[in-house]
Amino acid sequence: MMKSRLFLLLPLVISISCNTSKNTSYITDPEELVKYLSSTLEQDKLPNPQQEYYKKSIAENDIPKFRETIWTLWKQANQQRLDTWKTVAEDTKQDSLVWNLPDQKKMLFAILKKGNRPADGYPLFINLHGGGCYPKEPGPWTSAMNNSEWKAAKTLGARYADGPSLYFVPRMPDDRRGRWYHRAPIAAWIRVWQLSVLSGDVNPDKAYIMGISEGGYGSFRMGIFLADYFAAAGPMAGPVWVNQEPVENLRNTAFRIEVGENDNAYGRATNAKDWKMRLDSAASKNPGQFIHTVEIQKGRGHGIDYFRTAPWLKQFTRKAYPDTLSMVYYAQCDSIYGGEPNVPCAYRKGFGYLRLDGLSQSGERRFHVVKQGNVYQVHSSNVKSEVKGSVKVYVDRINFEKPVQVFYNDKVVYNKKLLPNIGTMVESMALFGDPRRIFAAAVTIKIE
Repeated sequence: MMKSRLFLLLPLVISISCNTSKNTSYITDPEELVKYLSSTLEQDKLPNPQQEYYKKSIAENDIPKFRETIWTLWKQANQQRLDTWKTVAEDTKQDSLVWNLPDQKKMLFAILKKGNRPADGYPLFINLHGGGCYPKEPGPWTSAMNNSEWKAAKTLGARYADGPSLYFVPRMPDDRRGRWYHRAPIAAWIRVWQLSVLSGDVNPDKAYIMGISEGGYGSFRMGIFLADYFAAAGPMAGPVWVNQEPVENLRNTAFRIEVGENDNAYGRATNAKDWKMRLDSAASKNPGQFIHTVEIQKGRGHGIDYFRTAPWLKQFTRKAYPDTLSMVYYAQCDSIYGGEPNVPCAYRKGFGYLRLDGLSQSGERRFHVVKQGNVYQVHSSNVKSEVKGSVKVYVDRINFEKPVQVFYNDKVVYNKKLLPNIGTMVESMALFGDPRRIFAAAVTIKIE
């Protein structure tokens, strides 16, 4: 059954332009690419497709056609995962659905759709509940507090003035660990983004993450760690300490912090003020690139007005390929209550249009990329310890008829033409699972 469906793709790609280079060949074995894409799903390390695919060059004007084809192959590779994404009727809920996650974790979740689906897909809101970590609980879902907070998150999500929209409201995967930024929930946020977009339910450029209290801490950290998937993030009553997360990742992602002026537990009100100074400074030095609002609600403690965030978030659209990209390569860890025993910290395999899994998983390193036409200026330096290896810069919106120049710390490391090719397109598809980030060529930079 799969085979007959796959070969229907071939008419999409056989009529290649006559100006293609002599190395051109076609997707003659789509089953092999589906097999490759399937092997990459939710893996810690990303293998490359066979080298022969990198030699399959295509004409620049055929890139959109091949993106469509590879997106279809990606959908076929994800069919089993898509079956776990429950389609729901308009204005109704599916509740208590379950996903298996890495590290032997499970996640209960609810899906809520509000209003009719827009032509380009719903805005997606990942809405994280409060509560937290209760080490003495006998089981993963036994905390009365987390149960109550999950119910409140579903109720509030239904009331926020952001329709039409689609809400993904998860329950904490393990009350005994009680954090939204461990490895298992990180995998869940990428999964919900990929599957909701792949299903056609969600607009890939209109995704947001927010939450209250413990969900505020989670959406704060995940809004930064996964910033390239979100148009905006809105943590409420849960600002982290100013040195816990890098501000650089927020260059192209709008950020709203809400906290009560009398919310002094864990330094919340002070943390919000510190982040305001940090974000204000970044915005003043980079006009238009660090959009943010920090609101200290007067007379409020830990309970605040939660209805301001979602409508603010919804006005923003993601920049999938910004001319200026900055980020810090770092480990997302948690040492509270012993963290996750025998579970490694999480590093990103890619961010924006950078592939990062060629770097050592130790320390922290800063990257800053400025694109001007066919010229890329890449600057990088260590933040903590020493990070070595390689980084791949995916190029897009360039003129393939002219050379691509890449500077690394002000030295030319690449200066010649690039050939769009199938291998890079399939590789980037597997890395991000994102229809906006299927890239046709790349340059690798050695990091020492």
